[in-house]
Amino acid sequence: MGRVSQGTRGAIAFMTLLPLGGSLNAVSLVVIPLTGLIVGSVAFVGFWLGDRSGSALVGAVVALIVDAALTRGLHYDAVADTADGLAGFVTRERRLAIMDEPTVGAFAVVALVVVVLVRVAAWSSITFPAFVIGFFVLSRALMALAMMWFPLAKESSMAQVFASQRRRWIIWALIAEALIAIVVTALLATSLVAIAIVFGAGCGFGVLALAVRRLGGITGDVVGAVGLVAESGMLLATAVMRVHG
Repeated sequence: MGRVSQGTRGAIAFMTLLPLGGSLNAVSLVVIPLTGLIVGSVAFVGFWLGDRSGSALVGAVVALIVDAALTRGLHYDAVADTADGLAGFVTRERRLAIMDEPTVGAFAVVALVVVVLVRVAAWSSITFPAFVIGFFVLSRALMALAMMWFPLAKESSMAQVFASQRRRWIIWALIAEALIAIVVTALLATSLVAIAIVFGAGCGFGVLALAVRRLGGITGDVVGAVGLVAESGMLLATAVMRVHG
């Protein structure tokens, strides 16, 4: 029980700013998707409070701020670093070095602007229905599965902490969590939400494929970028379907 408690608190503390302590272990990987419930629910409340002003756009901006604050901006920073590292025509070693640098390049700025605009526009359009919380869970399930399935691009990466815990039961547990999230999300919305989920997952796998091709594997930044890109893709697809009936 102690190991379970440590792993649970460690996952929540790592994925959010909640100071719960704990340590990262195999249990942490299984808990990672569940942290999406926390972040998604708080962002939902943030949108609701902002929407009380009479503007869905204000609600979307508040939800974005809450999302970024609660996750300490980790995933947004990961998108920036990954964009700088995967873009351009340089060697693999140089790409990894760029991702470790504290500076921000043009590709990072463009990627962040696109992600922020997509999320704000989508939330403004669909007004953050409760089923969107499922997207937060699914994006984190994809992040955890990526650390189970894909090789590491370098040893000194946060992803290595989790990859060292690779167990078959963890993969099955993550898949089960993802399936439950898909079913619940579809029940709260419509079966068409499956299209949005597939599109978002495809966006995430696209980042993974590019990382494997150009880096030879994944890093902690790549994993974080995969989650945020997949989540944003699901939001975008949902907004497009909502607009076009």
